Amino acid sequence: MSITVGTVKELWRYPVKSMVGQTTSTATITESGMLGDRGWIVRDDTINENVVVRTLPKLLLFAAEYLQEPVGNAIPNVRITFPDGTQADSSAPDINNKLSAALGKSVSLWPLQSSRNWRHYRLSGVMGSKEMKRMFASKELPDFSSISWKLLTELMIFSTPLGRYHDVYPLHVVTTGALSKMKELEPGADFGPHRFRPNLVIESNEGVVDFDDFSWVGGKLSIGSNVVIQCESRTVRCSMPAQPQFNCAKDSSVLRSINSHTQRHFGINASVLKQGQIKVGDEVRWEPGKDSALSKKLDGVSGYLKNKVSHSLLNAIDLIVKK
Repeated sequence: MSITVGTVKELWRYPVKSMVGQTTSTATITESGMLGDRGWIVRDDTINENVVVRTLPKLLLFAAEYLQEPVGNAIPNVRITFPDGTQADSSAPDINNKLSAALGKSVSLWPLQSSRNWRHYRLSGVMGSKEMKRMFASKELPDFSSISWKLLTELMIFSTPLGRYHDVYPLHVVTTGALSKMKELEPGADFGPHRFRPNLVIESNEGVVDFDDFSWVGGKLSIGSNVVIQCESRTVRCSMPAQPQFNCAKDSSVLRSINSHTQRHFGINASVLKQGQIKVGDEVRWEPGKDSALSKKLDGVSGYLKNKVSHSLLNAIDLIVKK
C-alpha cells in the first residue's frame, strides 16, 4: 500500500560535475539517473585525475548549462559562466586554457567516458582514512553503513563510479520538510536546496517539518504516472554544502548543523527501478519495503559491522601508504 508524501517542487541537473547546475520543468529518468546530469567533468592534468569538489572547491563558483537538450547517449556542448561573469562554450578551442587560467592549474574538460576507460576514472592513489576525513572536513570518519561494499571499494580507487560522474547513486533527493526542520533547528544557517545539489526537491505534505525522507529508505517512490525509484540510503554529506558557490556565500554553520543534528546525513540516495518522464507538480507516493522486523534488526547489526570494518580498512590503507 502506498501513501502520498508530496509533489515534485524542483528538478535539477548539473551539466558539469561540481559546477552549479540548472533547473528544468521536465526530466527524463533513465537507469543511469536524470538524462543530462553530470555529462561533463573537469580533469586535473597535473595529476591525471578527475576533479571533484573536495579536490577543487573553486568549481562551485562556476555555472553550466546545455546549449541543446540532451537526447539518448549524446552529450551536448555546454556554456560555462565563470566567476567574473564571462562565458565560454565547451566547443571553444581555448576552453581548457580559459578554465586553467581561472582555476590556477592545468585542467581539461571531458565528456562522459565509457566504463571501459577505467584509467580515466582512476584516482592517483588509493583513498584512505586521512583523505576521507579531508573530504568530509571531519576529525572522525563518517558512518558508511548505508553504502554498499561494491560502491565503497570503488570509491577508494576511482573518483566516481565507472561510467558515471555522479558521486554514489544515480539520484539525490531532498524534501522541503527536512529543509524546514533544519531551518527550525538552526535559524541563522542558509538551508537553501541549491547547497545540497539535489536532482529532485520534493514538496512535503502540508505541515510536515521533519526529516521525512529518512523514513523512506528501504522503500520505493512512485513519481507521476510511470517513474519508480528505490530509496537506497541517507546521504552522507561532505564539506560541499558549506562551501561558497555561484551566487551563494560560504556558510560553515550548515555543515556544523548537519553534523550536530543528523550525524552528517541530509537527503537520500536513490536508484531507478522504472524509467520514464517526470515533471514539476507530479504527485510522489511512497511504498514501504517488505522487510520483516527480524531482517531490519539483522540489517542494523550488519550495518554496524560494515561501518567498523570500513573504518579499519581505511586506517589500514593509511598505514600501508606511510610504509
